[in-house]
Amino acid sequence: MNIAQPIVYGSGQLIEGAGTYTPINKLPPELLIEVLAYCTRNAALAPLTLRKVASWWKEIVDTSPRLWQNVLLNDQDRGYVFSKRQAALWTTRSQPLQYDVELQVDDPDSIFPLVSPLLSTIDRWRSFRLSGKREEEVFMDDLELTPDSLTHLHIFLHDYETDESDEEDGLPKITFAPTCPDQSYTFAMNIWLSNIPSASLLPCLRFTHISISEGDQIDLHTQPKDILDFLRACPELESFYLSGWPYVEPIIGPLPEVHLPNLVELHLRSTCSVRPILSSLVTPRLEYIYLSHLNVDFQLLGDYHEEGDSEDEAHDYSQSPSSDRATGMGLRRLITRCNPPIKLLDMDFCDMRTKDFEYVFDRLPLLEDFHIVASDMSDKVINFLRPIFPIAGSRSASTRMRLPCLRYLKLINCQRLTGEAIVKALVERVAWTEAVCPDSTLTEVTISGCQGFTSWDKHILSMTLGKRLNSE
Repeated sequence: MNIAQPIVYGSGQLIEGAGTYTPINKLPPELLIEVLAYCTRNAALAPLTLRKVASWWKEIVDTSPRLWQNVLLNDQDRGYVFSKRQAALWTTRSQPLQYDVELQVDDPDSIFPLVSPLLSTIDRWRSFRLSGKREEEVFMDDLELTPDSLTHLHIFLHDYETDESDEEDGLPKITFAPTCPDQSYTFAMNIWLSNIPSASLLPCLRFTHISISEGDQIDLHTQPKDILDFLRACPELESFYLSGWPYVEPIIGPLPEVHLPNLVELHLRSTCSVRPILSSLVTPRLEYIYLSHLNVDFQLLGDYHEEGDSEDEAHDYSQSPSSDRATGMGLRRLITRCNPPIKLLDMDFCDMRTKDFEYVFDRLPLLEDFHIVASDMSDKVINFLRPIFPIAGSRSASTRMRLPCLRYLKLINCQRLTGEAIVKALVERVAWTEAVCPDSTLTEVTISGCQGFTSWDKHILSMTLGKRLNSE
């Protein structure tokens, strides 16, 4: 029986092995690959080092996908540019095999820029391991993730300096999860960070649904410039949701113009950045806008001198004049820039000046749903829904209707509206639409919590609308 002896490198170095003294360059390629694969398991750049030993090793390393199956990235030794190149090289050389992804990060803001270049080949991930500030390990066989099924990105702005917990609302942080329980058709990627990464650090992202939530950490302020810059990396975006935290802070510019050719749905909630964001988007397919909790009782910062910024000639009362102006001017710029085919406008604790309502109503010919909650809108605004009959002696001989496709109307807790104005506007509107274009008449009207709308007003309006009227 032979006694185990060291194996000799061609250079004279020794490695432990079985059998007699044998130069390593005499090993079969299959055995050499096994040895080299062991070397690559824990060293981030081992393949690059091994291929420099000899030309024979270089050929073995470059043609052996197994040696490139461990993608180990960190935020300490090298910058994002190098890591991006490393990710591209490893994913290419490891084809067609699966590979393991390991991130060693002390700064949570590094996670997404490091991992994003690998998302386009996520169907080849064998495992995902995160170490450092957060610890997580995922065996990808338990999921059915592909670049096409990873459709959602949820960004949670989170201050790690003040919160040491690795749990959100008592639940562990999970990077990849189904968008709905008990299904595996679409998945979401969840990221917790304190600053939104710049588009310059990211590849082109394929997410179609993105949400950004600031939470209630008052010290965590996100500039609209950062949000807009990030959206530049998301050309396939179909829906975007931003939930912020109202605060007074100067807007840093200049703001980039962001083209989102596929965006259909937009949600803006609890943010003071509604004007800069709406004013910077180009969304030629946008159909659904949800604006909620945008009213604030303090003065928003910013010196604007655009057409329409003058005081509202209607001089209507408002509890939130500064945010009314910001919302109205943002919608004006959005509509003027790309004329989106908006079908639904939902405003919840969100308001505009009378002049802005008129401007918007005049330019939304496809709007079908208009919902507004807790508005200071006056009778002048509801009056915009009446037919505009030609003035005697004028050149116009036809009647015009704002929002000609409006079919669903909700007025909730609009305390300044009078029942008389509501009844007059809607009765005249329905009479005209049903006579001229019955397919575009009101289908459903909900009036709730409007103190000026009395039981008698409900009775009168129901004579015209019948079961189409919902009122409390």
